Amino acid sequence: MKLASGLLIVSLLILSATWSEPRAEGQPPKDAKDQGPKQYKMGPDHMSQDGVPKGKLEGPILFKSNVFKGTVRYYWLYVPAQYDAKNPANVVVFQDGQRAANPKGVMRVPQVMENLIHKKEIPVAIGIFITPGQKGDAMPAGFTFGSQNPGNRSVEYDSLGDAYARFLIDEMLPEVGKKYNLTKRPEGRVIGGTSSGAICAFNVAWERPNEFRRVISAIGSFTNIRGGNVFPDLVRKTAAKPIRVFLQDGSNDLKNNFGDWFKANQAMVAAFEEKKYDLKYVFTDGKHADDHGGAMLPDMLRWLWRDEPGMSAKKTVAPINIDLAKFVFKAKAGTSALNTHNQNDDKLCFYTNGWAEATLKIAVDGEYEIGIKASCDPAMDENAKFKLTVDGQQIGKETTLTTGDEKEYTLTATLKQGERKIVVEFTNDAYKEGEYDRNLYVHGVTLKFLK
Repeated sequence: MKLASGLLIVSLLILSATWSEPRAEGQPPKDAKDQGPKQYKMGPDHMSQDGVPKGKLEGPILFKSNVFKGTVRYYWLYVPAQYDAKNPANVVVFQDGQRAANPKGVMRVPQVMENLIHKKEIPVAIGIFITPGQKGDAMPAGFTFGSQNPGNRSVEYDSLGDAYARFLIDEMLPEVGKKYNLTKRPEGRVIGGTSSGAICAFNVAWERPNEFRRVISAIGSFTNIRGGNVFPDLVRKTAAKPIRVFLQDGSNDLKNNFGDWFKANQAMVAAFEEKKYDLKYVFTDGKHADDHGGAMLPDMLRWLWRDEPGMSAKKTVAPINIDLAKFVFKAKAGTSALNTHNQNDDKLCFYTNGWAEATLKIAVDGEYEIGIKASCDPAMDENAKFKLTVDGQQIGKETTLTTGDEKEYTLTATLKQGERKIVVEFTNDAYKEGEYDRNLYVHGVTLKFLK
C-alpha cells in the first residue's frame, strides 16, 4: 500500500569550532545527566608556539578610578610584537583580568591573541585585562593571576546603566592611550567576559555602541543579581544596535534565587534573533565555569573579526550529525503519512515518493559537503533515487543508490550565512502488491565545512 509524501522540518545551528561538536538550539546531549559535562580542552592556539614572535605582558598596574570612587584595581596589557605606534592597534578588553590573562588558566587570552595575530587570523590588537575594583587604596596582599574576585565586582559588573562604560571609555582607554596608539573604531574593539563579566561586556556595548561593537559573552549572568534579567525585553523593545555577539552557555549552568542562567541566555538568544542581530551562539552541556568559553576563544575572536581587512581567518566549522529523532513528517492535506522515523533502527523510512525538509542556520559562508547516508529496497532491478536541493536549487544530479546496503552519498554546495532550506526527495517509488516495493531509507544527514 502506497501513501502520500512526507514533510520533514528541523532547525539546526552550524557553528565554528576546533574544540568539540556544539549542540544547537539549547538542547543538552542525550543522557547528559548521566554522562556529566564534557571536558572542553584548549587547543594549539592556547599554547606557546615555536616561530611565533613573542609579545609582552605588562603589569599588574594599579589604577584608581574616579567613576567608581574609593576603589583601586589592577590591569595588565598585552602588546604584540607586531605593534607599530604609527598604526592604531585594535583593542581586546576583558573583565576579570586576573583570570583572562592567567598564563596557566583555561582562557589564556594573551597567548591566543599572539598566535592568531601571527597567522593574520585577527588584526594586530592590544589586550587590556582589568580586575574588578577593590574598595580602599590598595589591592589585597599577594593578589595575582587566579586570585579571588575583588569586593566591588558585582556593583561594577552586574549593575545596569553606563557607569562601567564611562569608566572604560573615559578613564581606562585614555590611560592606556598615553603609551599606546589605540583605535577609536568601534568595530576594532572587542570586549568580553565570563559570568558577571559577560553581562558587563554586553552592557558596555549596549550603552556605547559607537565605542564598542564586538562582544564575547560566556556563561553570562543575565539574571536578577542587579536587574540584568530585563535585557531580553530591552533588546526586543529597542531598535537593533550595530553590535556583533558571540554567546556561550551550558545547560548545567547555575540555578539559584537570582534565576536560571541557561534559560536567561536562551532568552537573550531568542531576543537577538528576533531583532536580527549579528549573532553566533553555542550551547554546551557545561557548568558555570570558564573552560568551555575559554576553549572556544580562538574561534570567538576569529568570528568577531571575520571581515576585518587583511585577515586570512581560518574558518573551522564542526561537522553536524543531525539527530534523526528530531525529524517530524507531515503529509499532504487529506492523506495519511506512512513515511516515518524508525526509532529502533534510527532511520527515516520513505515508503512513497516524498521529501524531507530542514531549515538550517549557517554561521559561516563557504563550501560544504552534504552527506546522505542511505539504503534501499530495490525493485525491478533498480535502486532508489533521491534529489537534494538547497533553497530551491538542485545540488548536483539526481543520485541513484549504487547498492541496497547502507552507504554515504555526498554532494557539494556553496552555502551563504543565514537560514537555508535543504530538501531530500525520494523520486522513484515503485510498488505492486505482492510483487515489488522500492523504498528509500535515510540513516543520517551530515554537513562538513570544506572551505
